[in-house]
Amino acid sequence: MARIYEYQGKQVLKTVGVPIPRGEVATTSKQARKIAEEIGRPVAVKAQVWATGRFKAGGIQFAETPEEAERAADKILNSEIKGLSVEKVLVEERLDVEKEFYIGVIVDNSYKVKAPVLVFCTEGGVDVEEVASRNPERIAKMVVDYLRGVELSDACSLLSKVNLNSDEISKAVYGLYEAFKRYDARVAEINPLVLTKGGKVLAADCRITLDDNSIFRHP
Repeated sequence: MARIYEYQGKQVLKTVGVPIPRGEVATTSKQARKIAEEIGRPVAVKAQVWATGRFKAGGIQFAETPEEAERAADKILNSEIKGLSVEKVLVEERLDVEKEFYIGVIVDNSYKVKAPVLVFCTEGGVDVEEVASRNPERIAKMVVDYLRGVELSDACSLLSKVNLNSDEISKAVYGLYEAFKRYDARVAEINPLVLTKGGKVLAADCRITLDDNSIFRHP
């Protein structure tokens, strides 16, 4: 299965109406500084590699100023994160986080299901399987009828299972499934989906894996 980078995944999410933080990709530390200057506020500098756990591996650093962003990018670029060489960094605005959530669409190939499963969790930035074993009431799931698809009302219904009512989060759930379908994905996740202290809902990180058989449709 073909993984795409975080910045590419966010571009996909943007096309389906899921809000993303302001940011751009840099291949040099000078470019990173310029992007941070244009954003005009504290930023996160994030290694673009096909690996999870980037923060613990030193692949995500925060910068208060453009100068700090330049130094962080210089440190991350051309380093290795979990054996993968870093050739690009995503420089994006640092979010003022109030709450984090998880949304995922995963193909379940088990003989009982054989369909996409939409998953929502009231805890983000963590291993969902760990939450499922510890606090199963914080997770809601819905098996998707692929021919029917997902409507906004379905997203609202999914959130209601965990006693959550939010039009913006429902739109993000709906949007993620639209991206999953439109780009022939096997896995599509937003983790975390962030609610900021200012009331905005943004996809802070994402992971999208496409079906190898569909790559010719998505150059």
